[in-house]
Amino acid sequence: MRAAEEMTRVLLGAALGALALCGAGLAQPKKDPGEIRGLKLGQIAAEMEVDGFGEFACGGNGGPARGNIEDWTEFRKCRAEPGGLHEVAVRFDHSEEYIGRAIDDPMYTRKRGTRVAGHPVLLSVLFDKDGVARGIRFVTDPRGEMIERRMAHLLRLAVMDRYGDDWKCEDLPKAEGETPVGGVFVKQNCVKATDARHISVRTNFLRRPGQADLDPVTREYRPGQFDSWTRVEIMDPKWVK
Repeated sequence: MRAAEEMTRVLLGAALGALALCGAGLAQPKKDPGEIRGLKLGQIAAEMEVDGFGEFACGGNGGPARGNIEDWTEFRKCRAEPGGLHEVAVRFDHSEEYIGRAIDDPMYTRKRGTRVAGHPVLLSVLFDKDGVARGIRFVTDPRGEMIERRMAHLLRLAVMDRYGDDWKCEDLPKAEGETPVGGVFVKQNCVKATDARHISVRTNFLRRPGQADLDPVTREYRPGQFDSWTRVEIMDPKWVK
């Protein structure tokens, strides 16, 4: 009997210990993943990681980079935008992509590069004069493959799903000569504002005047005749005009 009681006490103690460890594990806060690959509003340039990033440059307001810099700390070398923020463009650092380029092997480079929700993007961080990250901007890359360009407007859905409900969306009016692509017309601006961040998502999927699948004279097929893109800005609410 004593042996049985002693065994019961041992088993009970082990069970309680396991529960305590489990509870301690559950109580540990999850690491904040940030907005994209650890990038967060409020980070200090001098304290930001450079591992996993490469090709630092001055940004072009979502367009091509305008001059290389060493890392985040050289944000002041980038001319301030009208709002006073300095844009630092950056790429995700994929060693396999560079190998693929060197040996001209598309198997290495496929689906690499800087991507958000599978879409190739131009990514940048906006710093104030003190080196505090006040914004994160990414725009679908117009240099992607044609099918990726065509799907670029769908990035808006992934972003909106990532940040939950309560979006305010406005369908913008068609300009003269703008037409749908395959019966679909998207010209939309969506905003979600909280105390922590102000997110804007601007999207186009349409044909501009003069764009058509077939050449009006030769009737030859012309691929890529459409305007499809998504532009996302995640901002510190204090820096939204």
